[in-house]
Amino acid sequence: MVRSRPRSIVLALVLLVALPVHSQEQSSLLHNPPDQAEAGQALVVDGVLTGTQRILRMVLRYRGSGEPYTETPMELQYGDLYRGVIPGSHLAAPGVEYYVEGFTPGGERVPLFKSATRPARVLVAGAEPPARAPPLSSRTPPEPAASPRPPPSSRASEPAKSARKPEPSRSEPARPEPARKAEPARKSDSDDAMAALNAELPADSEPVAAPQAAPERPSRPSPAEPAPVESTRSQMEEELALYTAEDTLALATRHEESVKKVPAIAASFGREQIRSLGARTVADVLDVVPGLSISRDVQGFHRTAVRGLRNDAEVLFLLNGHRLNNFFDGKALMNLPVENLERIEVIRGPGSSLYGAGAFLGVVNLVTQREEGLFSSASVGGVPKKVEQGLAPAADLHLSGALGLDRLKLFGDGDVWYQEGGSTAVEKDALDADTLAQRLREPLDPAGYTHDDRFLLNLGLGAEYALSSRNRLSASVRFMSENRAALLGLFDTMGPDSRLKWMVLLGDITYEHQVNERVRVRARLSADRQYTDRLFQIGPDNFRTGPDDITQLFPEGMLEQTLVTVSTLGATVDADMSLFEGNRLSFGAVGELQALDDYAYLTNYTSDSRRRDELAPPTGLVDIQDIAQGAASRRMTFGAFVQDQWTVVEPLTLTLGLRADVTQLPSVDTSTNTITGTHLVTSLNPRAGLVFSATDSLVLKLLYGRAFRPPTLQELLEQIPNTYYNQGRFEGNPALQPAVVDTIELGADLIQTAGEARVRLRGNAFYESFSDPIAAVDTSGNIVPVRNRELGVRVYGVEGEARLEASKRATAWVNASLFRAEDLELPANHLYLTDTPQARFNAGISMPIGDLVNFDLVVRAGAERRNNTRSVLELVRRYRIPAYNLITAQVRTEPIADHFELALLVQNVFDFDLRDDVPRPDRIPNLLPREGLSAFLTLRAHL
Repeated sequence: MVRSRPRSIVLALVLLVALPVHSQEQSSLLHNPPDQAEAGQALVVDGVLTGTQRILRMVLRYRGSGEPYTETPMELQYGDLYRGVIPGSHLAAPGVEYYVEGFTPGGERVPLFKSATRPARVLVAGAEPPARAPPLSSRTPPEPAASPRPPPSSRASEPAKSARKPEPSRSEPARPEPARKAEPARKSDSDDAMAALNAELPADSEPVAAPQAAPERPSRPSPAEPAPVESTRSQMEEELALYTAEDTLALATRHEESVKKVPAIAASFGREQIRSLGARTVADVLDVVPGLSISRDVQGFHRTAVRGLRNDAEVLFLLNGHRLNNFFDGKALMNLPVENLERIEVIRGPGSSLYGAGAFLGVVNLVTQREEGLFSSASVGGVPKKVEQGLAPAADLHLSGALGLDRLKLFGDGDVWYQEGGSTAVEKDALDADTLAQRLREPLDPAGYTHDDRFLLNLGLGAEYALSSRNRLSASVRFMSENRAALLGLFDTMGPDSRLKWMVLLGDITYEHQVNERVRVRARLSADRQYTDRLFQIGPDNFRTGPDDITQLFPEGMLEQTLVTVSTLGATVDADMSLFEGNRLSFGAVGELQALDDYAYLTNYTSDSRRRDELAPPTGLVDIQDIAQGAASRRMTFGAFVQDQWTVVEPLTLTLGLRADVTQLPSVDTSTNTITGTHLVTSLNPRAGLVFSATDSLVLKLLYGRAFRPPTLQELLEQIPNTYYNQGRFEGNPALQPAVVDTIELGADLIQTAGEARVRLRGNAFYESFSDPIAAVDTSGNIVPVRNRELGVRVYGVEGEARLEASKRATAWVNASLFRAEDLELPANHLYLTDTPQARFNAGISMPIGDLVNFDLVVRAGAERRNNTRSVLELVRRYRIPAYNLITAQVRTEPIADHFELALLVQNVFDFDLRDDVPRPDRIPNLLPREGLSAFLTLRAHL
């Protein structure tokens, strides 16, 4: 027995460090500046926001010759296209400069396109500029020309109706006034010039501070003959060199130069995009991400496969950056309703260098809505029953809101979800012959029907308080509860009376301190507690395990229950700093304590299959906590990470990162395969990336990353009684080794414009090599341990996507993925792993029908699957799942009276018979039926 460390030491170590900070890809604005603009004509600046960093609002900062910077909002037009307008009054020879900034929820200003010291410069055709451009206040502003009117479908002339409404900017563009004669400002008295400039600003704008006097620049003789464009542009760059006001205003930005791309193959779905997909849950959104596919198991859990591999413990789910995966088995209560989500962020490929152990195949971060105001929705509908005529009802309610009170902001959200899922017949299960022989059903009756009942409650509250302009404190708490039926049962038998419960409590406290304009420090304390109660019926009511004895009759069926309570305590300290222009350094440390607080495995039958009067631990089965000897039921993890992003030259950004982790794992006596204590395992997870912006529209990425994944407690320790009714089950293996994956990825991102239309093309190829992957492979037909595949697994493939945004309401998109997963331990003719479709295709279109109604159509398609033999015993367990096509159609309105929306959604329009694989296809030959046709009507309101 290993003695536990004193509590004070544990808490002191844990409070040193915590979860890594970077849950988002740095955002940037893809925009092509024009080479030239006409004097006095308004300049429209359009750009597409990329990355997963949350940006609440964006501003365009610009200046003409001799002017200080002025800012105006960038407003969302449609999709992720933003637009800002530089008034014609500011477009005069020799040119204009501008750049774009965004504001994060924490109030941080981040550069999105160019910067104050390196702005975009546009030549303005017109008269030759004077030797020294006078201040704006001393010029007669030209009469602005009207902006060109966009097509009616884009509604560019109206304020953008976006989920992220820009807050009032602190300085609006100067409004043109009738021409008047003004005396030039005196060089020795800049106050008069500033007073005149402030007089031109709107009444609600803050006055511009008087800048320091600028050194006199010598005048430049005019060229004897017209200079070529190159010469004129060089002259303009000299004429628009740094002005005196810039040094003052540039300090408002935290980074002078944006490190635009973080090395990751990522996707982000905002609220509007989620709604256009017709998605009701997180699983609906993930199923259209290239490289991902969602399936369900016989227990009813939604499982996420990434690039052909599927393991609950290898896809990290976060809710506002807080880990959702259960410490015991790696599962996550992730299939939440999407109405209260601001966005869903997805990273494909390993993420351990940023997120620690568990971010093995991918990372999914769910971000809740915290916009000020009150948002609500109600949805009703259901699924036609297959058993009898009628409708299996479903309903869900959502409410979220935020209130700002000076320095304090309060926010909260809630979901209530109820469904009575449709019932589909399962013709045969493992006990088919037994139930027929005992006359528990008629010969022509199916073995049973699927059950998909569910009641979900999700409540979150939080507050954010600005202690000062540089200090911010926030806290949040969340409670989630799910009570549902098992879709089929525990393994390969029907269990209509199975009941599964899950309760989760999450808490976070975060403190942020802005040391100066270049350095930010953050500390975060997090805690959670998860309780699961999974009661499975593995034999039907009145089932017999023998012919005569009364103890072999089970009036309520054979039952099996697992009770698990786990808790986690973690803390974070990290820093983000700009070492110099174009360089950002991030570093920090992480500490986490995970513990199995309670565990119970109970059955109402004995090892010889006789009935007990109550649920109790099976005789002779060793408890997990006894196997672990106390110490192995806790896991402490300590880590440190550092990452540097450096824009060496404007098109080229390099990223180098390293995370070192020390993880507590069980020590095993290999002769007896028993746990003797714990030891510390060290892992190094490097990450490197090269991002090359060939043009402002084309970005190329070359990435490498490594991830580390320790086994879960269930994979290490869980024990199962050996009976006829548990054949094919898997149990824990204390000798399991951690798995490691190395990944190389090559990607490209291209955005092109054609008038009002935007086209985005993305593509990437990848190669993943897994060492000691943890796999459950049935080699005996009875209870077998989970084990490492010694020779490893490799996966290679390609993913591509395209998106056309013709207007705010007219979009079309398509994506496809093709990959091969190979188990190197098997003979050449049995290498392929086909647990998930090896080829996926998704497409969608949204189009307006008149001024008020939109129509959305989404198609999901998957290739045929045939399982390849991974062991001799599986030769008799062949199955085939045909290729499938699922169609979702939706009709939704534009905002009615600016406050209400209606949507009518139909999923699986043609009621396609979708099937999923099962552990033993010889026992359930028709596999697992999935959701059929369903329809829902949703009303949304915003106050």
